[in-house]
Amino acid sequence: MPKCIFCKTENGTYKTISHILPESLGGKQWACLPQDLECDDCNDYFGSKVERLALNSFPFLEFRSLLGIPTKKNKSPKQETSLGTIKGTLCPGIIGLDPKFKEIEKVVSNGQITQLRILAEPTESLAICRLLLKMGLEVVANDSFDDAMKTKFDAAREFARKPLRGSKWWFLLCCNHKLLFTRFINGITLKEWTEGIKLEVINIEGGEMFHIKLLDMSLITPLEKRILPGDLKSLSEPDYRLFWSEC
Repeated sequence: MPKCIFCKTENGTYKTISHILPESLGGKQWACLPQDLECDDCNDYFGSKVERLALNSFPFLEFRSLLGIPTKKNKSPKQETSLGTIKGTLCPGIIGLDPKFKEIEKVVSNGQITQLRILAEPTESLAICRLLLKMGLEVVANDSFDDAMKTKFDAAREFARKPLRGSKWWFLLCCNHKLLFTRFINGITLKEWTEGIKLEVINIEGGEMFHIKLLDMSLITPLEKRILPGDLKSLSEPDYRLFWSEC
């Protein structure tokens, strides 16, 4: 009998397919979780309450826009800036700008403005952290259902699906900005993007950690609540940034 790895129900329906890597980040058939591991209620919840927020925040939204990855409804990703709305063109490496005012359109067209600065700051750190935990537990379950149901993952399971008020979790964002921006300047295809993605659960000093690598950027979060971030004083910003997410 199927049993959901998140809510542990045995009475749910299992008709929808969950992607370990969301479709809006390029997760296709290769990223599908076996259908009897996540119930429809949890799948729907994560899609509307977690993924939607996380994928419209830095760094995921910028990747989607620059790579031209459409939404599930085949629409272009977009984000608001001081100059107007940036829209992905569905052509990797090319984005469009819908300026707020005619004056902005004019100065962009005549070359007076040649750069557009985007705040590289997660606006939905809580949703990002919960999405990372979801993906991490799905990676474990995809390898072993019994391992995913172990009690050591219960706190991560709860924070991902139904976090208690006042509870918190952390994740680390690591990025080689120089290499990453060079890639985009030189041009990158969706195939190269997909081949540059790595999702894995790693053991560090006896604790399970989830790691997702997106080209030259990595996000890491513990799957066990007892694991706390170590001494990060030697890790310089902005290459390494620690985020605590509180519900």
